[in-house]
Amino acid sequence: MGRMDFLMILVVLLIFLLPSMLMMRGQKKRQRQVQEMQASIAPGDKVVNVAGFHATVVEHNGDSLLVELAPGVQVTMETAGVMKRVEDPAAPAPASEPAPGETEQER
Repeated sequence: MGRMDFLMILVVLLIFLLPSMLMMRGQKKRQRQVQEMQASIAPGDKVVNVAGFHATVVEHNGDSLLVELAPGVQVTMETAGVMKRVEDPAAPAPASEPAPGETEQER
C-alpha cells in the first residue's frame, strides 16, 4: 500500500503543478517578447501606451521616451509603459492603367 499512496500523491501533485508550470512558461515568453519590442523602439515609431494613448516616438533615451501625442504636444514616458507598436496599414495598390489598345472592360 505504501507504493500506491506515493503514486497517488505524485499524480495529484502533477495535476496541480503541471498547469501552473505551463502558464508560467507562456507568461515568460510573452514578457520576453514585450521587452524585445520595447528595446527596439526607434524615433518615428508609432506606439500605444498602457493607458491607450497613441503617440509618435521622438527620442528613445534608455528607460524613457519622448513622444508626441499631437502636433506640438510632447511628453516623456517610461519605455515600460509602451504596450504595442502600431504598424502603418498597407498602402493601397495603385490602379493599373490599360495597355495600349486595351479598353477598361477588356482588363
